[in-house]
Formats: sequence, C-alpha cells, structure tokens
Amino acid sequence: MNRSILPAVEPSGKEGAEGSVSRRTLVKGAAWAVPVIALAAPVPVYAASECTPTTALDSLTPGQPASPLVFQPSGLTATLSFTANTPGGGDGDTGEVAATSTMPPWNYVEIEMTQQLTVGNYVDVTISLSAPVEGLSFVLHDIDWVDQQWYDTVIVSTPGFTHANGANVQGVGTSGNPFRPINEGDNPISSGLGDVRLTWPGTVQVVTFRYRAGITGNSQNQHIGLGNLSYQACLPAGTQRTARALAAPQQHQVSKGAPGFAGWDGATDQ
Repeated sequence: MNRSILPAVEPSGKEGAEGSVSRRTLVKGAAWAVPVIALAAPVPVYAASECTPTTALDSLTPGQPASPLVFQPSGLTATLSFTANTPGGGDGDTGEVAATSTMPPWNYVEIEMTQQLTVGNYVDVTISLSAPVEGLSFVLHDIDWVDQQWYDTVIVSTPGFTHANGANVQGVGTSGNPFRPINEGDNPISSGLGDVRLTWPGTVQVVTFRYRAGITGNSQNQHIGLGNLSYQACLPAGTQRTARALAAPQQHQVSKGAPGFAGWDGATDQ
C-alpha cells in the first residue's frame, strides 16, 4: 500500500473508498510505559493473558523504533531486523511504530520501500525471539495494488506456517505463489481486506519473510504493516509437552493471477 504522513501529500497517492482513510497518519502522542514482567513459574491454572502472551504495540509511541517488542505478561522479547536489496528498501519509517488514522487509532510496525522501485526489489524482515515458543502468530496488514504505482507481494521463508488470507489476498506465501492482492485498489489498512495472518503451530525462535515489489512502479513509498505478535504458552488439558515437527504449510484454494496483471513473473527470488 502507498502512504503519506499528513499534512504532506505524496504525489502518487490516491484516496481509498469515499469516507475511508487509506493513508496512515503518524500520531505523535505521549509515551506509555511498557512494564517488563518477569517470567513466572508455571501454575496449574492460567489466566487468558498468561496463555497467550502478546506484544503491546498500542502502548508504544508512533514514530519511535518498535524493536525490541516485549510479550506481556511473559517478558519474552522479539527483535526485528531488516535487510534490503536496494537503497530505497528498508529505509524511511521501516521498523518504526505507525498509527492508523481511524478513531480510535491502532498501531503497527512500518515496513516501507521509499524510492521508485523495480520489480523484485525487496525488504527481508527477520523476527528473532529471546526463547523458542509454540504457536507464534501475527498479521501482515495492507497488501494491495494500484496499477502502475505499486503491487505488494510477500514471501515467507520460514516453513511450517499456516495462513488465513483476507478477502482481497491470494497466494500461499511461496516464491512461485506469493501473498498478493486479488483486485486492484488502495484499500484502507483498517478494512482488513489486505490482511494475512501467519501462524507457526510448532516451535520456532526465528522467522523471516520478504516484502517484494511485484511491479516496476511509480510509487515512492509503498508499504505494509506488521501487527502484534503472540504465542501459545498453555497446553490443552490432559496433554503433555513433546517435541513437535513443524506442520506443513496450509494449502488454500486461490485465484489465478490478478486480472490484467502482467508484472508478476513467478520467478524465484535469489
């Protein structure tokens, strides 16, 4: 998705559906303290928050670096790192907390490419946890497409994930069939149409995905967002913890290439 920081307006930007906000606005606010709670000893009965430790992006100040993120209440951390194959990838606001223009706003981590891009330019995002976890899960927001401007695609490098695609997202996250938009349009990030939820049911400590330019376009600020991370800290009643093999990627029936779109060549990224 394209975006601008108000009051400046990007020359390539367009508004979304009438009455909706399709560009993100950084909301500068007072910082909220993020308490770090020591990992407690296991107890027989878990509260819901203890069973699903989650990061708290909404407690962070937009415009500030997001990493390291702290899972509450466990105190585990997630470090974010970014590598790009072009000077315009991974700079700008990449790695910073951003806020939607909705009321109330909610926060996400910006992943941005700021120069006019050639198809295949990318940003690799690596999430490194301070300890192995099971059931790591998060949402990638705002995968969309405007003709001759940008075409968002995402390739997941770490195997063993399942995925739930938003209504305007197709693909399975591979090089040959990446997550990508179905229909053209600059949908608001808050619509959920461009969301993909990724979940690793097995044990992981490091995951990597690639945000890739699907076309050579005129946009100079194409981006997606990373939402809160969570994992599963509790076992179902009557089960025992055992080493589990990573599950095979979930297969979903997907549409064929986007209507009239010839920019995606399906080539494997190097």
